[in-house]
Amino acid sequence: MDSNTSSQKRPGPSVNAVGLPAGGPQADGVPAGLEALTAAITGLAAGDPDSLGDALLAEQVLAVRRLADQLEGAWLHLLAAVDARGAAGAEAGTQAASTASWLRAVLRMSPGAAGQRVRTARALCRGPLAATARALAAGQVSYQHAAVLADATSDLSPTKVRQAEPVLVEAAGRLDPPRLRRLATHLREVVDPDGAEVRARARLDRRGLWLSATFDGLVAVDGLLDGEAGEAVHAALMPLARPAGPEDERTGAQRRADALGELARQALQAGRLPQGGGLRPQVIVTVELASLLAGPGEQGGVGGLGGVGGLGGVGGLGGVGGWGGWLAGEAARRLACDATVARAVVRRHPDHGHASHGRPITPALDATHAGAAGSNPEEGGLAARLREVVALLPPPLGAPTELLDLGRATRVVSPALRRALAVRDGGCAAVGCDRPPPWTDAHHLAHWLHGGATSLDNLVLLCRVHHRAVHEGGWHLGRDPATGQATVAPPARRGHSPPAA
Repeated sequence: MDSNTSSQKRPGPSVNAVGLPAGGPQADGVPAGLEALTAAITGLAAGDPDSLGDALLAEQVLAVRRLADQLEGAWLHLLAAVDARGAAGAEAGTQAASTASWLRAVLRMSPGAAGQRVRTARALCRGPLAATARALAAGQVSYQHAAVLADATSDLSPTKVRQAEPVLVEAAGRLDPPRLRRLATHLREVVDPDGAEVRARARLDRRGLWLSATFDGLVAVDGLLDGEAGEAVHAALMPLARPAGPEDERTGAQRRADALGELARQALQAGRLPQGGGLRPQVIVTVELASLLAGPGEQGGVGGLGGVGGLGGVGGLGGVGGWGGWLAGEAARRLACDATVARAVVRRHPDHGHASHGRPITPALDATHAGAAGSNPEEGGLAARLREVVALLPPPLGAPTELLDLGRATRVVSPALRRALAVRDGGCAAVGCDRPPPWTDAHHLAHWLHGGATSLDNLVLLCRVHHRAVHEGGWHLGRDPATGQATVAPPARRGHSPPAA
């Protein structure tokens, strides 16, 4: 460097091994040594991107991203030093329980992010991934790449990691993190073939599927599948998860959720599943007759409850599935369009005791009697209404039930009529929907519960998406007077799409 040029400049602060200014007192809330970095970031944030040309703006976007990766590498270097010294919390004069808990408490990181940062810092700066640390410091790879390599090599011997690292770093320079993860997973089997079986068994042991009903009537699904099962599920779901037509505005996640339900329904209808208790596995719904007969917007069973406890909903109290899942009244009526129906006459609360004055305690307890138990008459009225609801709940949710009569199961739409519908309609009748007959329900134009005939001219095939749209979504179902063809049209209001099947 020219001596005259250098003599005219103020001497800058010395830098340490990671390229950050070192030494000096703390000032203005900025730790000593970071003043220049803080000023540079402040200046960059204050700049006006609109004043830059397109080429320079694009160059700055890429350059700042690489500088951010370099800064991430410098931060991991500092973090590894704090972790090695046990200095987490020293800025406040305390001793943190762990470096990860310190990051969570002070920087509000999630547990997963804090733990990953600490593991990556140890692997890069105190472990065998020194070349990865240099590549990150030079901006050649991102933090995500470095974290992938740290996780992928965490249980390998340091010697094998050092031997494999050049290949992994080279791959990180041309692959995105997800592809790098897949490659690293494959290379692990080459680097450590003896441990491959143990790792495969450990991965398989993590598999599981959990289903639980939520308070608002949905079913939460969570789980892990092995690779082979996951591929099979993907392959089975994709044909069923296609949009149902031009009016289908469901998200991809919603279509996959509907496809999973459709896959289960098809398996049940095929009749190839193992029997349970001597019966074919099927969806079983217990529903009050009043709820089944109620029209859209009417309350079945208990008038004027307005959905007490979330059990009212559209069209009555609804029904309960065999596994305890709650279905709204309109959903129960939709299922009854094309199902086997069995009559069961029951008496609720057969074992309840009697009041002190000798008459039975009945579900229709009046508000004044209920109010006597408490000082608040409004509370007493609500208690009476809730007792009415409890008295009408299906057996899985209500009190003991005595069976008085069990009628013979009746198939609403016969197999022969189903075949005739398949020939006539060829699948879902909605315009633009290509769902074939096996993916459809037979829907009554005039519901059979209200006297509609179970005949060919009163039936139409609808896929589950459009069937739900007709029952719960307000879609209009009719017939073209000229051709006799069934028509399915969305409501007049704008932006309405078929609800999830």
